[in-house]
Order: sequence, then C-alpha cells, then structure tokens
Amino acid sequence: MPFVYEVMLAEESPQPDYKLAQQLVPAGTLVGTGQNIAVLSDGKCAFHLRAPLQGLLVEWLVDSGDTLDPDEAVARVVAEGTERPVDAAKPVRSQPC
Repeated sequence: MPFVYEVMLAEESPQPDYKLAQQLVPAGTLVGTGQNIAVLSDGKCAFHLRAPLQGLLVEWLVDSGDTLDPDEAVARVVAEGTERPVDAAKPVRSQPC
C-alpha cells in the first residue's frame, strides 16, 4: 500500500541559510532513492538535495528563490510499501567552492 512522505531538510549545526536555486525534476516524476531532485545554494556554494526514498514526487512545496527551513517540507512524495519513517535529506555539495 502506498504512503506519503514529505522531503524535509536535515538540521545542521550551525544551520546554513539554504535557498532553492532549481528544481531538477517536475512534479509527477518518479524519483529514485538518492536521486538529485533540487539544487540549493547557501550564497557561496551549490548543493544537491537528494530524494531519501524512491517514489512519485507529487508536489513541490517551495519555489525557486525560497529560503528553506528545516521545520518545513520541501516536497511531497508517494512511496510504495509499508509506511515507515523517512530520514531528512542532507544537502550534498555538488562542486568544490
């Protein structure tokens, strides 16, 4: 049975001020575990945000230029299988800065 999870930004210490630079996949796209779904920026470097679990990305909850808050969801995904906890997504630096 499918379940819905929200892609959440992992909390870091100190918490960078990430902004959504680009959505890499549109809503309605099947994404794989670990697939890059967005590009984030902290003002100096670019980071990839990866899907924590395979599923159908059904809705983006932020737009380009929005500042991301770890307490707010970035996207909504429908996944197959038994409902289970899904880890928050930690941004990964895409290139050296």
